[in-house]
Amino acid sequence: MKKKGITASDLKYIAILAMFIDHIGWLAIPTASPLGQIMHAVGRITAPVMCFFLSEGYHYTSNFKKYVMRMGIFAVISHFAYCFYKTESFFGKCNESMITTLFLCLIGLHIYNHEKIPTVWKYVALLVIAMLTEYCDWGNKALLFTFAFELARGNRKHQLMAFSAVAFLTLILPLFKIAFSAPEMLSYNYYRFGIFLPVPLIGLYNGEKGGSKHTKWIFYIFYPAHLILLGIISILYI
Repeated sequence: MKKKGITASDLKYIAILAMFIDHIGWLAIPTASPLGQIMHAVGRITAPVMCFFLSEGYHYTSNFKKYVMRMGIFAVISHFAYCFYKTESFFGKCNESMITTLFLCLIGLHIYNHEKIPTVWKYVALLVIAMLTEYCDWGNKALLFTFAFELARGNRKHQLMAFSAVAFLTLILPLFKIAFSAPEMLSYNYYRFGIFLPVPLIGLYNGEKGGSKHTKWIFYIFYPAHLILLGIISILYI
């Protein structure tokens, strides 16, 4: 009998849809418009959900080497798709995609949990990874989200509290500075409050995988595919 709540596959599908809505918004809708703000608020669902499942997946994977290799390969593929979406060229100048961010976070998780690496070297390595993520989509916020879920793992309530605290400090607190220094920019940033939308969704997660054995490939394939599609639409119609 299926448990109450939503499965991992359900959550990932929601995250994929939210990402698609967000990327359409950046491409075609004025950021400061009510519709643009709503679309980007919805888009704040994706990164935290994927960071949550990165922590879960790290502990449940039966083969870490295959896991990290798969993510590394799609990080390379997604780089060109992300550049195409951003610059209308596969070889344009752009930051790294969210897949690269997750790839770095995964390496960070492995280093943190590796028993043979001295603690001091763990922190040095994590600092380097934090610096590298600044050249990626979502920056080191994604690394902080991942470790908020990781350090509180085993207690869902504590995980969501830790994530909410990090989200507030990194995304909401800076709004007060904007309010005083450049209040006209607030209309471009209200969408940040959407960062709390993943909290009830992750809270509904029932611990079941759901889907099929092929479900794990959907996000990897959809991510670069939808970016290329939106890039083509941008060239032809926008």
